[in-house]
Amino acid sequence: MYEDAACPVGSAVCGGGSLVGLTYAIAILFGLQFLWSYYWNCYRKGYTMDVWHLSLLNMAFIIHFMLPFSRSDLNRISLGASLERAQDHVTQAYLISALGYAAILAGGSLWRVHMGMGLRRGFARFLELPARGPLLLLRRPGLLLIHGVIALSLIAAVLLYYFSVDGFGFNLRGLLLVIPALRPVAQFAAFYSVLIGSLCLARYTVYRERSMLIVVLLIVGGLQFYGERSNLLALTLLAVTTGLLKAGRRVRLWWLVGGAVSLLFLSMLLNAVRQPNFSLTLVLARFGLETFYGNSFSDTRDFALVLSFWDGQHFYGLTYLAGLLAFIPRALSPFRDHWAIGVVTATMAGFSPTEHPGLRPGVFGEAYLNFGLVGVVLAGVLMGSCIRFVDLRMKQALAKLPSKSLKVFSYYILFTFTAALQISSGASAAYTVTLIFLISWVLVKFANFLKLSEVGA
Repeated sequence: MYEDAACPVGSAVCGGGSLVGLTYAIAILFGLQFLWSYYWNCYRKGYTMDVWHLSLLNMAFIIHFMLPFSRSDLNRISLGASLERAQDHVTQAYLISALGYAAILAGGSLWRVHMGMGLRRGFARFLELPARGPLLLLRRPGLLLIHGVIALSLIAAVLLYYFSVDGFGFNLRGLLLVIPALRPVAQFAAFYSVLIGSLCLARYTVYRERSMLIVVLLIVGGLQFYGERSNLLALTLLAVTTGLLKAGRRVRLWWLVGGAVSLLFLSMLLNAVRQPNFSLTLVLARFGLETFYGNSFSDTRDFALVLSFWDGQHFYGLTYLAGLLAFIPRALSPFRDHWAIGVVTATMAGFSPTEHPGLRPGVFGEAYLNFGLVGVVLAGVLMGSCIRFVDLRMKQALAKLPSKSLKVFSYYILFTFTAALQISSGASAAYTVTLIFLISWVLVKFANFLKLSEVGA
């Protein structure tokens, strides 16, 4: 197996055999803790699933449940010759991720702490600010439809350019690696469309407005050509999660599991359709392999691969700074072109950033590469407190107006900002959100000013 100076094989830090059993024990303990928390704090309180436990389930599955699969030799189907490198660092990657998971649990518990200093109230008011943007659009269907038309126009323009350069296809992501200057435009159009589409779908679930459904279907159709399954998942996640909260325990748990498996299969089917030699039989045969040894839930394995190339020198916030400068295209910023997390991990592994999007560092990988274990703990506490805040506020909104509440949808936008903590490239999405809501606020204020002027005249 591969050995380097930063992480010798067999060491306690990087995964010596003495720690392997400990990692499985930790994974089992966290799994039992999740089941206990779910039963007493979710199911017994009237919910089949809530935001807090859905988020925990996602991370517990990726970090704890996938641990034995991360070590398997079957990962060669995804890693090829790099398999041994990754295997040497799985224990280190898991222990770091498990610490981050524990920090998330601690962050979620902070809302129960009373210190009498007003810290909880001040932090809550700060987190309330982003939620005002979605609520502004949800309460103004005309303005939301205007955004929908703009989003569809942007997608159409990007796709027309894609087809003119590369011909008809379903892999715009591949073209973005070849033409980096197109990337910020295409990413802006995609996230703008996902945001507006999710809000249109949310409003449709409440008022059944046909115009909102048409916008959603057109956006879904356009995003098919991007070749990224995450866009379609993100568009539906707001409505699905809120629907689960509204339904309480009327939704059976096995329905939820079956729906998740069906969505996973559908995403793999759509990905296979884009391949030149599509075969439904092959998709069915490879479903299990792709689930456990593909790239959908491989955060620990991929983080281990990143650690295998890392020289042990922390970046001290440089990749996060590159993310904060996301409003500057990489083609115009030598700093971003060098320190963007995708560029760093691709270069680290010996790939060209113009040909490879970079390695995935997992949920806590970038925090660790920048600030070590302190960064992992801080990121976990912040994410946990934000996720728990969203969970509490959505439940409170539904308790006040269970049938026609639009406010319940508005808090989900905070996940855009917590995503930037996981991976700094998510900062571009946060800027997009801020820009869209700022423009909307200005338009509303200007419209109100015109109405007052007419009344005064």
